[in-house]
Amino acid sequence: MPPCPRTLGPGPCTGAVRERSDGTGLSVVVEAGGELAGTAGLYLRPGRLGPEIGYTVAPWARGNGYAAETAHALAGWALGLGAPRVHLFVDVANTVSQVVARRAGFREEGVVRACLDQRDGSRTDAVLFGRLAGD
Repeated sequence: MPPCPRTLGPGPCTGAVRERSDGTGLSVVVEAGGELAGTAGLYLRPGRLGPEIGYTVAPWARGNGYAAETAHALAGWALGLGAPRVHLFVDVANTVSQVVARRAGFREEGVVRACLDQRDGSRTDAVLFGRLAGD
């Protein structure tokens, strides 16, 4: 199994298998030159915002468009299946990931305060990006 998203570290990614088997998500791996370059996923969360996309890319593979290409494809897949919208959240301090979201066809919709859980237990603000079928 691929390493879990966010860390690209060792260990099975049991969450991805569970989400796929229970129909709540679709996780993918990104390979470059036979190496694991990143992971991404589409998570089917209930609520008005619709499916959520997340992605992470290994440091050595950044700057090659892998995250934008994968996020764009996952969003297109969800919208093609009838989702009215797809969204993603990006930490306000992560300007590189905000560029990725725009390159994937998402539009900035605003800032959501104290939205993202951090490993140290704190919460940080996030920029909300959305993509509609007509975008």
